Amino acid sequence: MRTLNVARPPLFVLFAAAMLVGCAAHVVPAPVVQSSPISARLETGVVVSVRAIDPSKNTAITSAILSALGQAAIPASGQNSVEIVIRRRDNSVTSIVQQQEPGGASLTPGEAVTIVEAATTSVRPE
Repeated sequence: MRTLNVARPPLFVLFAAAMLVGCAAHVVPAPVVQSSPISARLETGVVVSVRAIDPSKNTAITSAILSALGQAAIPASGQNSVEIVIRRRDNSVTSIVQQQEPGGASLTPGEAVTIVEAATTSVRPE
């Protein structure tokens, strides 16, 4: 009984196939645009008034108002909070409550400031 020999491909065919695979077009991934989910808006203005806030007074009412406006609650007692009233360049008036940095310079009426509106709103001297 005769057995059939299975023909093996010549060595050059294997080499040519390997070279063609190496020359095949590679899929280049599309560049990914990375952007921050938070976009800040900067605006300038002038401080009209500054007053200290006592967070222990009217916390329920104040929290309800700030919550309705989509603002963060006033910090817990023991922290210095201030309300800053600012006249923007378009002559609109904005009131912002923020924690005053310990040892930081306090804002004074007539001082030029930058309003940073991002996830939270803050006021910084220019």
